[in-house]
Amino acid sequence: MAVDPNWARWAFASVATLMKQLAQQANIPALVEGLDERTTAYMEAPARVEIRMSGPFTRELSIDYHEVSVDINLLFTSRYEINANQYDIIQIVGQFHAALDGPLSVTRLGAQPGDDGSFVGCLLPRTGRNDAVRIFHFGQTDQTDRQKQVMIDARYVGYFDS
Repeated sequence: MAVDPNWARWAFASVATLMKQLAQQANIPALVEGLDERTTAYMEAPARVEIRMSGPFTRELSIDYHEVSVDINLLFTSRYEINANQYDIIQIVGQFHAALDGPLSVTRLGAQPGDDGSFVGCLLPRTGRNDAVRIFHFGQTDQTDRQKQVMIDARYVGYFDS
């Protein structure tokens, strides 16, 4: 049988929900690419996070048993002149890093038939040589606005039955 056509939506919704919860706990605005608008309030926030997800990438390993991969990319932006402590954004990045370093649950989120919030599967951080949850510090990216950026790149794999 083919992949479940809902996996993409459920994976996206599960990741978006978790990332929004983490942003709320860190008290920074979050934008999920493809869902949220870039409002003036978001763009002018002293610190913010932009959330992107690629995938799922799937392949059938055996009949009705699929490998499901997802990539998550978070871009944090912080303004120098507004944040008194320049380590604040790095502390927030660390909170996201800690959450992303473990398994992520995919649940049936949404308003479609069958979206009952039940467990679909688990996405685990991939363990290949270049698959670690990685943090990249870009430093000051804009001279005029005096802002710096940090990115988290994380890759996951799970195994789902169709």
